[in-house]
Amino acid sequence: MEPTDGTTAGIMLVALDLDGVVLRGGMVLPGAPEALADVVLRGLDLRYVSNNSTAHRETVSDRLAGMGLPAGAGRVLTSGFIAGRWLRERLPEGTPVMVVGEEGLLRELREAGLAAYHVGDAVPGDALPGGPVRGGWVAGGVAPAAVAPAAVVVGMDRSFSYVTLAAAQAAIMDGALFVATNRDPTFPTPNGLVPGAGSIVAAVETAAGREPVLMGKPGCGLAEALAALTGVPAAQTLLVGDKLSTDITMGSDAGMVTALVLTGVTSEADLRRAEVAARAAGGVTAGPARTPALPDHVLADLRGLPTLLDSLGA
Repeated sequence: MEPTDGTTAGIMLVALDLDGVVLRGGMVLPGAPEALADVVLRGLDLRYVSNNSTAHRETVSDRLAGMGLPAGAGRVLTSGFIAGRWLRERLPEGTPVMVVGEEGLLRELREAGLAAYHVGDAVPGDALPGGPVRGGWVAGGVAPAAVAPAAVVVGMDRSFSYVTLAAAQAAIMDGALFVATNRDPTFPTPNGLVPGAGSIVAAVETAAGREPVLMGKPGCGLAEALAALTGVPAAQTLLVGDKLSTDITMGSDAGMVTALVLTGVTSEADLRRAEVAARAAGGVTAGPARTPALPDHVLADLRGLPTLLDSLGA
């Protein structure tokens, strides 16, 4: 794309959060199909970036395709996929990894080449190294576990239990890597908010006394993977999201162009309050005093995306 101001190239990649941006309550938001079709028609790369680790990328892609939206597993980046990619870069194939999460996360890690298992599962394969987990916690009792995991990956887990917490704590305290898919404290459902992955991560963090490595937004893992997989620099990426503390902060930290849509968790009043807080913080961008990043652009919904892309030289 041609530069818009003589100094920077135009947008080549549009990355969108799903819940609150493209979808809400399992339904497609107004203007989303037309806006996404416009992105594809322009020849831009289109990716979906989600903190949700419960579903595999193919499952997400199939849902999107069934709604008439541009799809393909290669377009979908979830925190579970990023966790598998990150760990596989650091651990040999077949390394045992304990999963506090659901089937989508388990599948992503296994497809990355890791011997991922739930706490109460039989450990896959006969060639894994031995060595008991301290305490030997497994579902239903304290029988010796088959392997000592090299990492514990924690995500959304709607069957989370005390036994699972104890097993994760023991493995992490014995030196396993502690990886979190995301820190979202709650998860939206048609019946309201329920505890999210961040609530489970917080329980494990408290029990183990260790901070996790964060894979999803606002951490840098997802942004780095997006650049590596697409070959598009952050400066030529438009990140569209509905949450200041995750979507917009990740995009801003990575050097992307950011756009907030007001169809999700952030209202116009929320945005005004965030602007006031940012001014009061005096531009603090790190540490406990940091406030969420502010967007470069604001859209009422995705119907405004084509006009924004025009203005950005896309």
